[in-house]
Amino acid sequence: MMENHENTGAISQSRQATPVISNIEVLDPASADTCQSTSSHGSEEDCLLFESHQDANQSLNEEGDLALAIEASLEEFEVQFGPVVGDDEDNQDSTLPWNPHDLNSMQHSLNDRPESSSSLHTSPDPFEKEFVLVKVRRLNIVDDLLNVFMEPKILKADLRMEFTNEKALDGDGVSREAYSAFWEHFLEQCEGEDERVPRLQPGYSEKKWQALGRVWLKGYLDHNIMPIRLSPAFVLACCQGINSVDDELLIMSFARFLSGNERASLEKALQGNIDETVEEDLLEIFSRMGSHFLPSKDQLRAAILRLAHKALIQEPKFIIDCFHSSIHNAVATLITKDSIMELYESKRPTNKKVAQMIKPSNESLNAQEQTALNHLLRYVRSIDQNKLEIFLRFCTGSTVLCKDTIEVTFNRLCGLSRRPVSHTCGAVLELPCTYSSYPEFRKEFDNVLSGDCFTMDIL
Repeated sequence: MMENHENTGAISQSRQATPVISNIEVLDPASADTCQSTSSHGSEEDCLLFESHQDANQSLNEEGDLALAIEASLEEFEVQFGPVVGDDEDNQDSTLPWNPHDLNSMQHSLNDRPESSSSLHTSPDPFEKEFVLVKVRRLNIVDDLLNVFMEPKILKADLRMEFTNEKALDGDGVSREAYSAFWEHFLEQCEGEDERVPRLQPGYSEKKWQALGRVWLKGYLDHNIMPIRLSPAFVLACCQGINSVDDELLIMSFARFLSGNERASLEKALQGNIDETVEEDLLEIFSRMGSHFLPSKDQLRAAILRLAHKALIQEPKFIIDCFHSSIHNAVATLITKDSIMELYESKRPTNKKVAQMIKPSNESLNAQEQTALNHLLRYVRSIDQNKLEIFLRFCTGSTVLCKDTIEVTFNRLCGLSRRPVSHTCGAVLELPCTYSSYPEFRKEFDNVLSGDCFTMDIL
């Protein structure tokens, strides 16, 4: 349903706005000293005039002369639009072509603000973060976002996001949705079940794996978002080195790395309860990971630890090193296994936690509003984990807990126009109060969550 999801939010007026170049703007140190400031009434050409042409341009009063000067400037200087790529092996095909119409429309929306004048690469206040607006495609979110994070300086920027062909201004909700969509698509490429680890891919260079680490770090620092399906043993190794991962964490993460049936057999085997079914499952696990015979019972735990270390640490070791270079000691609280596990537990949504987040905007509700609220609470308490995460992302932009409350307001939509509307920037849910029964509510909300409920189509 294209109209069921709204994302609203205004960019803070105290923040200096930077014009958007192409669909993705990244910091370019090579042009930082030559590119001039863009005023609140400027256009994209203002940033293409370099110091060597300033005196000549001052004498141009006619519009035609100005166009000739810009053309001459472009002939002498090569201006690259789009992300900076530091490796010829990286794929640049994912970067959208520069569209001057997109640039003009976005500049108007930003330059109409009272404090829209700023330099593209520098800020008069050395302690103020530079504002960077990024435009990404939902279907190509992984490549687009990785290209942005190839530049390490992006970690220090005030980063705002926009989806191509979707209507929304980022007041944090769009960014949360972008990070959630990124990790959803990236984790599909990873090994494992409930918990996963990245696998080496031919198209990923060292710089791209480092960029992936920056995506993880930026999402957590700015929006408290982290992919809890990424193995905590892997994350701890990235943060504090592989020696920080103890046997207990390895066994626990490895069990969740396996499928449900294999996990149950593994737990029985570690308890010494090995029957024919368990033995078959263990042989399948061992053979899939390169060992074609089962060890004796007294050697079983040590053998399982070796398998866990191979799957979670040894095989992704190059990726761990790349992550480590980007996120080592960047989060002061993530220094031990206990702190990692506490963070994972605090981020993991449960039916009870999400139900407790739901608060009506008005304490005084009429009978219809109270009935609709009761339907919503009953629905949240009864749905399975997968649908619960979809509901949470529908309301907040994230599948993990990063907001304290979900505020509920009510409308009287009915008939074909009846649907819940979410404002993810403020975690506000507009809920119709015209349902005649709970089964009717459940059916319609199920249809919403099973459709294209993350597309943002209302400003």
